[in-house]
Amino acid sequence: MSTLNRNKKLTFVKNLFKNNKYNTKIKIYFSKKSYGDFYDDFEDNATYIKLNPVTIKGYVHSITAMALVFKQYGLENQNAKEVITDSKYKSWFEDCEKIEIDGEEYQVFKEAAGQNMIIHERAFKIIRVVLQRRTQ
Repeated sequence: MSTLNRNKKLTFVKNLFKNNKYNTKIKIYFSKKSYGDFYDDFEDNATYIKLNPVTIKGYVHSITAMALVFKQYGLENQNAKEVITDSKYKSWFEDCEKIEIDGEEYQVFKEAAGQNMIIHERAFKIIRVVLQRRTQ
């Protein structure tokens, strides 16, 4: 009996991410640091310019308030989404400026400081990202 190689991708999971029936488009916005005429090293007053979004696909579903409490994510009790996608996008979720799913904006890793966004690495090169909706 052979054991499974957990670092290898599974073909049916790859096909699941390609199938539009089960996937949702996730827009990830990055930014570029721009130094103006009045830039000061001591104040670090550079401006950030948002770039065009990069669209990825992932399995997205809402997390109930009860699950957030019992699983002890430390999130508020509403408006949370769980994204399951390929592990190659982990650094994108960590470095982005804005995440948008179905027209709604979610907290990013930089601002959340680990409280409103959680990234779990799973077996077979999959990540599970728990996102909290950004409050205006």
